[in-house]
Amino acid sequence: MKFIVNGTAVGLVAAALSGLFLTGPPGASAAEASNAVLDIDQAVQTALANNPGWAATRAQALATAEIPEQAGALPDPWLTAEPGRADMSQLKIGITQALPYPGKRNLARQAAEYRAEAAGFEATEGALVLTAQVKQVWWRLFTIDRALEIHHRNLDVMRRLIRVAETRYRVGQGLQQDVLLAQLELSKLFEEEIGLDGERRVAVAKLNALLDRSPATPVSLPVQTNENLPLVAQEQTLIDRALATRPLLAAQQRQVDAAAAQADLARKDYRPDFMVGANYEWRDGSTDMKSAMFAMSLPLRPGSRQDRVVSQRNAELLMQRYGLQDLEARLAADVAAARADYERAREQVGLVKNGVLPQASLMVASMLAGYQVGKVDFLNLAGAQITVFEYEIRYWRALGDAWTALAQLIATVGEEQVYE
Repeated sequence: MKFIVNGTAVGLVAAALSGLFLTGPPGASAAEASNAVLDIDQAVQTALANNPGWAATRAQALATAEIPEQAGALPDPWLTAEPGRADMSQLKIGITQALPYPGKRNLARQAAEYRAEAAGFEATEGALVLTAQVKQVWWRLFTIDRALEIHHRNLDVMRRLIRVAETRYRVGQGLQQDVLLAQLELSKLFEEEIGLDGERRVAVAKLNALLDRSPATPVSLPVQTNENLPLVAQEQTLIDRALATRPLLAAQQRQVDAAAAQADLARKDYRPDFMVGANYEWRDGSTDMKSAMFAMSLPLRPGSRQDRVVSQRNAELLMQRYGLQDLEARLAADVAAARADYERAREQVGLVKNGVLPQASLMVASMLAGYQVGKVDFLNLAGAQITVFEYEIRYWRALGDAWTALAQLIATVGEEQVYE
């Protein structure tokens, strides 16, 4: 990676110092080399194909989709058979069918259909959430890898610096404190490396869990990525898109519709249900007998069960409507927060890349010129170069934060098209 300032690349400064104490980044381990590189799109596809939580959400949606036809179906008919009296008949058989009041079955089916649609939207929402989680963990792991890569170069710098400082001390051209200070910095770098290795193991375990793989499965990521951060739409535009497209909001709207259908169905309970039937009786010594029957329920106590059911369903409808209003308010706030996080990280990336890093690199170039004529201490020169390395780590972390925030913004809006 090179940052150009006034036509001069930082890489040229590093090349000038390479004869003193710089080397290239270490090679990948054999374990990592044996594994295919996992880019972010492959990680998302693997998670959507294998993640058991996402699979359970889809299965739930499929199961819920089977309910509407059941809810709207007629009850099973009843078949009755009874022996006749010895002096009159041999056998009596009848069949009866319950018939709910017209409109009840349709309302029950509608309520179930709305819930099935809500489950489908919830499954879509689950895919958005899973995708965002995979991207966020992937970017976390990517930035840790870049930090480790730069950190390894720092370690090599300090090892070479210690050798140079020891040589200068032995010939009387340096101070013992330079050697001790360089060794102290080396110890600090070893401590930081332990922390980075631990963070990487945690990130690998989280990513493997999302991909439904063993936590110890090695993960190798690309060493390069897209560094061009896009411009996103204005806040109100994104909020409007979220209100129109977010599956979670659509699922809640379907719950409102289902509750409304249930409330209508409860009011239908004031209407009677019916039952019709037919009987056939075989008789000895006379003509067989045929008969039909009709019955209806009598909701004579409207002040007890029916009223309480209607009150319950109305309260449930009110709850779902308030839930929708609350979700819309929280969704708008979440979109604003996600966009703010992305813009902050994007500005930080630009500042480090176009401001801090070039300035630090120019400082190293100036100190290199001073060192060559004996005006700059060697240890200060090495420290300045290490500072550049630290700013490179900050750059990659800021870039990872920006892409992570963008993944969250996409999940919050509910669609990929969040750009200007």
